[in-house]
Amino acid sequence: MAGKIPRSFIDDLLNRVDIVEIIDSRVPLKKKGREYWACCPFHGEKTPSFSVSPTKQFYHCFGCQKSGNAVGFLMDYDHMEFVEAIESLAGSLGIEVPYEEGSAPPRPRDDLEPLLQTMEKCSAYYQQQLRDSPVAVDYLKNRGISGQTAKTFAIGYAPPGWNSVQGDTQKLLDTGMLLQKDGGKPYDRFRNRLMFPIRDRRGRTIAFGGRVIDPEDNPKYLNSPESKLFHKGAEIYGLHELKQSVTNIERIYVTEGYMDVLALHEYGVKTAVATLGTAINNRQIETLFRLCKNLVFCFDGDAAGKKAAWRSLEECLASLKEGRLARFLFLPDGQDPDSYISEFGQAAFDELVGCASTLTEFLFENLLGECNIRTLEGRAQFLDRLRPYLAKIPLQSLKDQILAEVESRIGQKVDGRMLRVLGEPRAVETARPRVPETHWTPTRLAINLLLRQPKLAALTGTPHELADSGIPGVDLLLRLLDEIHDEPAISTQNLLDRFRGDAHESHLYKLAAMDPQTTADDSLERMFEDCLQRLQKQYIDHRRKRLIDKLQAGETLSEAEKTEHRQLFTNQPV
Repeated sequence: MAGKIPRSFIDDLLNRVDIVEIIDSRVPLKKKGREYWACCPFHGEKTPSFSVSPTKQFYHCFGCQKSGNAVGFLMDYDHMEFVEAIESLAGSLGIEVPYEEGSAPPRPRDDLEPLLQTMEKCSAYYQQQLRDSPVAVDYLKNRGISGQTAKTFAIGYAPPGWNSVQGDTQKLLDTGMLLQKDGGKPYDRFRNRLMFPIRDRRGRTIAFGGRVIDPEDNPKYLNSPESKLFHKGAEIYGLHELKQSVTNIERIYVTEGYMDVLALHEYGVKTAVATLGTAINNRQIETLFRLCKNLVFCFDGDAAGKKAAWRSLEECLASLKEGRLARFLFLPDGQDPDSYISEFGQAAFDELVGCASTLTEFLFENLLGECNIRTLEGRAQFLDRLRPYLAKIPLQSLKDQILAEVESRIGQKVDGRMLRVLGEPRAVETARPRVPETHWTPTRLAINLLLRQPKLAALTGTPHELADSGIPGVDLLLRLLDEIHDEPAISTQNLLDRFRGDAHESHLYKLAAMDPQTTADDSLERMFEDCLQRLQKQYIDHRRKRLIDKLQAGETLSEAEKTEHRQLFTNQPV
């Protein structure tokens, strides 16, 4: 990138996006009054204290005090960098981010750019090697993978040699493309393997997965090691390609292998992804659920597949929020998604998906298989086994449905122990949001009113003399007035964004989220003017006391102070 993003573009972007829509796609919101509410996604709670304002275009949690605009939410929730969040919002509107020329503060992670360039060069090299290798091309053809699918996923081939990859040795070592043992000569990590680039959410190659062509070679799959670029617990294979191929994502298939993703894509199922050689974790599941509320986990039907499915179920529980659905598909013995769809086609695969177990069905199937609920002891064991899984589920309505199913299965009402696990009654979800009381001083109220309606600043200049009043918070009020006078048409979200990273940022969001009790007869203009009058009175009282204290101490007033004394004590304008 040539430089920093223009301030005017960020302002325009914040004015065009809808923070309610952005957050609701990730955290389901419910409208109560003028605001939208949810249980805070940044800390555990049962009563919603996370507020999103459609008029002020920011969020604020009255519990943990997290606040921010649309950019801040993507940074906090999706763990994006600032520039990445801007690019994401701009992309959602179909507009391109401009960058200013000239020197600018370095973007975060700029030190990684040389490593990213190294990986792109490796990817281009492997793709060229694939085109030049009849053995590798024939292997893909025999597996039913077309040239177009190979191109979409940038599939390549690492030749058999030990020193094929060229480039800066240290960067190749840092990215894991080369190995070096005991100070010996570096050599290629990947040899005689199909190469699957692993891309991040921005489409940059950050790692590789390599699959053997010769069945005698081991291990079957080899992934890049953890590096500055690659953290396998945070990435998902095929996610970038999925988002490039499909706009309206109705269902995501989670598989265990790269070839599963390619085969499903080849046969028209373009929303498949794969884990990176390890069990899927909750962070990855959250990433997928934010894209689509319907996940289908695809596993081999053997014992290893069932075990992997159970780990996925455990990781899913904490993400079961409103509208989200996880199902578990087990392939027939000896089959995986790749082999099944290649042999029977997409229609047969879709039919199999229609029979997939829901998460609760899979949960009950496993626990009931371990407990004999025809006996008293077996029913108690079943409830004990079920309890910790229910405790992880945040959605009360789902807990209630599971409880009803439990009572149906065991043929009796569940006692108080289970009810305590399930938490409060369903009414919890409709409880009134917690909004703390605040003491509205003239300064706090004036700041609140300016944040609600910045154009109120036009009613006054900036009374800089108040800086000498000693009134708490008045310096912040004066800064706000100066900002608005510099940009009279500034919006609330843009005004708050001027304080991003400032020591007062959190306090401003907290005040902006408050709603002072007003009557129908109150006007914001009259309230704001009243605040200024009260502050002016406090300033006059402060100055009077200061002059009296000086006289009582036997000190001589300056000529300016004598003039001020006459004005203050004869009610003349100061």
